Amino acid sequence: MPTRADVFFNGGFYHIYNKNIEPLAIFNNSDLCDEFINTLIYYRSSRSYPRYSFFKKLNKHSKLIKFREILYSSYFKVDIISFITMPNHYHLLLKQLKKDGVIDFMSNAINSITRFYNTKIKRKGPVFLPQFRSRRILSVEQLIYTSRYIHTNVYAHGQIKNKEEIFFYPYSSINAYLKVENILKIDTTPVLSYFQNNRERYKNFIINNAEDQKMREMVKYTKRWY
Repeated sequence: MPTRADVFFNGGFYHIYNKNIEPLAIFNNSDLCDEFINTLIYYRSSRSYPRYSFFKKLNKHSKLIKFREILYSSYFKVDIISFITMPNHYHLLLKQLKKDGVIDFMSNAINSITRFYNTKIKRKGPVFLPQFRSRRILSVEQLIYTSRYIHTNVYAHGQIKNKEEIFFYPYSSINAYLKVENILKIDTTPVLSYFQNNRERYKNFIINNAEDQKMREMVKYTKRWY
């Protein structure tokens, strides 16, 4: 991954996004979506060793012990606030917790999914554009807006026809915002606290703004891909 000019600070929130090299659309495949989400959860932890491909080969007991360890929040390099995978791109909303957390997390996750995809179809080379894009979140309003943008992305890009389907899309973090159970430990607190932790209010916020989001060709603060 090329050297970056931007700097990530502990406690800072960041919108991270990138897309596949044309004409790839690797997240059209449910196996790849699941794999990518699993790598995000795994490499969020500073205890993410051995690498994920070896972790998957552990016996059931060892895998369970390791999985419990990587879900221990004290080891997190970043908090995952929101995420979504789309056919040819992804969006993440992250909070850096440890020095170089965002860079380490993204490097490990992208290298892992690239190896998995290339091995699967017997190809070589990069899968994503050379550098992921990042935007620092500078206000609570921007944080809330970005979370909404991420969760409505699947509707805005026409992957689903009805906006109510947003809440059933399996490859985003929306489920963590709708249910008390949150086994992947997505950090919903920074967003839901704005809604007094009322999940129904957040759901209404999503649905009431989905159509407007779909009509926008470009979010104001989002740069062109390249």
